[in-house]
Amino acid sequence: MGLCISCVQSFQNNSMETEIKLCPLCGMNAVRTYKGMIGYIEKSTFDIYECTHCDASFADPLLSNESIYNHIYRQVEIIPGYTRYSRFAELVKRVDRPLDVLANLENTYWSVRESLRKIFGKDKKDISILEIGSGLGYLTYSLNKAGYSTLGLDLSHEAVEKAKRRYGDFYEAGDLFIVSKDRAGRYDCIIMTEILEHVEDPKSFIQAALFMLKDGGKLIMTTPNKTKSKKGIIWQSDVPPVHLWWFSEKSIHMLAESFGKTCEFIDFAPYTKKFFEYDVNCSMDQIQESLPRLLVNGDVVPERSHHSMKSRLLGVRLHSLLAHMKLRLKKKTPSSRSSSMCAIITN
Repeated sequence: MGLCISCVQSFQNNSMETEIKLCPLCGMNAVRTYKGMIGYIEKSTFDIYECTHCDASFADPLLSNESIYNHIYRQVEIIPGYTRYSRFAELVKRVDRPLDVLANLENTYWSVRESLRKIFGKDKKDISILEIGSGLGYLTYSLNKAGYSTLGLDLSHEAVEKAKRRYGDFYEAGDLFIVSKDRAGRYDCIIMTEILEHVEDPKSFIQAALFMLKDGGKLIMTTPNKTKSKKGIIWQSDVPPVHLWWFSEKSIHMLAESFGKTCEFIDFAPYTKKFFEYDVNCSMDQIQESLPRLLVNGDVVPERSHHSMKSRLLGVRLHSLLAHMKLRLKKKTPSSRSSSMCAIITN
C-alpha cells in the first residue's frame, strides 16, 4: 500500500538525513521518521522513531512527565481528549449496569467486558482482579458493580482520593514496581486500559504485572492500534510526553513472546458492526496544528479548551444514537480491528 500524499510530504520535508537508534522494546534498529514534533506542553519537541523489527513507534527523548497528569486531572473537564473521562465518571453513578453502559460508549470498555466474558464466562465468584492505572476510578467501580471483585491501583494520590470519595474504598495509590514486589501470584486477572503507551519502559511494566498474576492468570491490555492505520502514517496517538509509544499487534505479540507467554487479540467485528467508527489517518502537519495543549505552567492553552456543557452532555447521551445513524447512512463491512486493540496475555 502506498503512502498518502500528505504523509509523503511530511516525511520528505522532515528526513534530510537518516538517523538510526536501537529500539528500547526489542533491541533492533529503529529509524527516525520525524524530527522536531511539537510536544503536548509548549516549548517541548520530540523526534519519532519506528522499529524495523517489532514495528513499534516511539518518541525521543523517551521520558515521561509525571506532573503533566496532575495538570490533566486538575483540568480534566476542559482538556481535549480527556473531557469524556469526566463525563464517564459522573455517568456510571446514575445507571444500574455501568459496565454495559461504558461498553456501549467506547471500544476499550467493550473489549474489556468481552475479554472477561471470554475468560470467566458467568463465573465471577472468588475472582480477584487488579486494574492498573484506574485514574478517575469509574471502570473499577463499574467492574465491582458487575460482580467482579476489583481493586484499582493508580500512581496519583489525588486521583485515588477522589475515586474513594466518589465510589468507595476500591482503590489504592502506589507505584506498580513497588507494589508488585509483595504480591507475587495474587491476582486471577489484571486489566490495563490505554496505559502501556504512557510508560517509558513497557517491557519492565508488563513484567511487573505478570509477576502478580497466578499461573494461568490473564493480563487484559488495551492500547491504540497502529495496525489499524494506513501504512506510512507516522504517529496516530496522543502526543508526547503523554503517549510515548504507538504499538502494532506485531509489537504486542513479540512483547508477549519475549516472556514466553501466549497472546491473543479480541475480535472487534461485533463492535464495529454495531457502532460506526471513522478511519482517522492524520498527517503530521494536521497533528501539529492542534499543539501545544498545555502552557509551561500546566494551564490549558485557551484555544484548545472544551468548555461547552451542551457539547459534553451531547457526547454522552447521543453517542449510541449517532453511531447507529451513521452506520445506516454509510454501510460498511464490520472490521475485526478498532482504533484500539485488546490483547489477552496468558501467564
